[in-house]
Formats: sequence, C-alpha cells, structure tokens
Amino acid sequence: MPHRILVMGDNHGDVQSLRRVLEDAGDEPFDYVVHVGDFTNAWRTARQTDDERRGKERGAEQLRSVAPVLERFDELAAHGLVWVYGNQDYFGDLDEDLSVGTELPDDDVATVGELAFTNSLDHVGPETVLVTHMEHWRLVDSFDGLAHFCGNSHRGRHTGRRLNSAFLQFRDPRAEERRFGGYFVAELDGDGLDVEMRSIGELTRVECDRHGERGVQFQPESKGCMFCNEDGTLWREMCASGYYGLTHDSDRETVDDEELIEYAARLWDDPPAGFREQFESYLADLSDDRYSPLTRTNDGALTVAENSYSY
Repeated sequence: MPHRILVMGDNHGDVQSLRRVLEDAGDEPFDYVVHVGDFTNAWRTARQTDDERRGKERGAEQLRSVAPVLERFDELAAHGLVWVYGNQDYFGDLDEDLSVGTELPDDDVATVGELAFTNSLDHVGPETVLVTHMEHWRLVDSFDGLAHFCGNSHRGRHTGRRLNSAFLQFRDPRAEERRFGGYFVAELDGDGLDVEMRSIGELTRVECDRHGERGVQFQPESKGCMFCNEDGTLWREMCASGYYGLTHDSDRETVDDEELIEYAARLWDDPPAGFREQFESYLADLSDDRYSPLTRTNDGALTVAENSYSY
C-alpha cells in the first residue's frame, strides 16, 4: 500500500516558512508529515554571540514559537508528524522540548501508523524508514531501508530511496539575506520513492548532464549543480560511499587509494570524463579538505576521520 508523505526541514527558527507550507498544502491528504530537524538556529546564535547559553536560550524560544504550527502539521496527516532534532537544535540538548507528534528514537524503532521509523543507522531494515538530520554520505549507494529522509546541508537531492529535503529557510552566510526553499511530497511504496518538489521560494529542479547519475537536485537557480559548483562535494561523497562499500561487511578499517578510486568508479554506469584522475588528485591533497570524511593513517592508508563530517 502506498504512503503519501510531506517531507520538510531546516526552517531554523522561522515560523513564516512553516506557514507557507501549510498554506500551500491546503487540505491535501497525507499519511505522514516528516521534519528532518533544525527547528531552531540555536547553534548559529551561540557562534555569532560567542555565548552558548544565549544560543540555547534562543533555541528554546524558537521551539516555543514553532510548536503551535507543528501541531497543525500533526493534525494534517492521518498518522501525524514524525521528527528528529538537528545540529542547530544541539540534537535536543536545549532547555525546552517539543511535545508534538512523534520524536524518532536514536536507539530503537518506533511504529507510527503503518510504518516503522528510526533515527538510528543501526536499526535500519528492509521495512524501516530512516529519518536523520545528517546526510550520511556512506548510505548514498548502500542503503537497505525502505526510505531515508535527511537534511542539514541545504542541498536537496533525490536518489533512489533517499531524499535530502533541502531547506525551508536559512540566512545566506555571505549576504545575510533570508532565503526560502521548499518542501516535498513523497509517494512511498514497495517499488521505491516518487518525489515531487514544491517551492515556497527559490528551489528549482536541477538535472546535471555531467552528474545526473548522482540523482536529481533541488537548489536555488543561482547555485546550480552542487557537484559542478562546490569544490570537494563529489569527492567527499565518493570517499565515504566507496570506503563504506569496501569495508562495511568486513573487519577492515583501512583501504588504499587505488582500490577506493576503482570502487568509486564502479558506482557509475558512465563516470564523468577524467573521473579517476581528478579523484586521485583529490586524495593526494586530502589533508587540505577539513570536511573530508577520510584521513591518512601513519602508514598512508585511508580510514574514517575521527571527527568525520557526515560520514
């Protein structure tokens, strides 16, 4: 039986964007509403003010402001709202808790209506829907669950059974301008995940001729393809996905450059021109990328970085 799911996230304390979604969705029927986290901008406030206490106080205020609108989403869907906290919310370490809908467990599975949901990678099974805030690049090519909804990066993308929901609202760190994004309507059944993007601001559909195998993207028009225009994005994903593919069914903790490059190339039906050479060059200068999910061991092998971003 198919399930109709409204998917959104990353409103960063903004109530207007949530209301825009409600207005746009109207009285449409949904089985679930999924929010992938970052209800607040508590962490960013703490960084800007150099005051974690102030940041967390702001986060608590923002949770109180968005809660009434989230209650309307909970009423909108037959089985209500399911959600997780994000990094901007300190993953729930605030002096306020949301008491609406179902917060998904990070150490168990919760059955809501007709579906099983989890926030834990360790509890994913063929009939489980994984909802995380982080993207977890390693799962892009090796996901065995029913569906995976995530956010965080503000780079929307649909590939296979995975959907990054881009963003509802954030402030551009360069221009300090507020930008509105969009939400998604996902039809989930045994054959896969069908996704419709709905913009409430600047989101557009991006299908890149060079990187189309990595999924359909949803970005502001000015951003274009994330892999073409953002240095390191493709190679970070190739590192994480390739390393995971080579090691997750074994006791191995390291791989070498050549086998990682060849494994990553096999993830494509038709790798972009110069793929192997460019990936090799990236790995040679791996230490220059602070966001890389991999690092070098003392003997030069590749392994997961201790503070790996979104591995």
